[in-house]
Amino acid sequence: MEGFSKLDSGQYKLVTTDYVIDETYTGLLGRPGYHAAMNFDRALRQSRIQVEFINPERFMKTQEVFRRYNKDKEWSFTDCTSYVVMKELKISTAFTFDQNFAQMGFKIL
Repeated sequence: MEGFSKLDSGQYKLVTTDYVIDETYTGLLGRPGYHAAMNFDRALRQSRIQVEFINPERFMKTQEVFRRYNKDKEWSFTDCTSYVVMKELKISTAFTFDQNFAQMGFKIL
């Protein structure tokens, strides 16, 4: 896949939020289970992924985005945290399978 090879090449800076990390741990604890979550934990600690934390200011901005756009969209609160951080850091491309990011105006890799 083109996206994975570009990520592996170091062409992109990898950024995520603590909310996305939380969703990943929680999802892995479900069906795949504890060992999958621990494998993710190990890989995350060894990765070059920059984790951005949702502080009170970002949280309030996220609430505004969630209220403003969810009248006609179905963006999760976590998606909205990503939107806030991406706008703040001027990130224009998302590595995702979630088409909501295209609705948000980001290029999807």
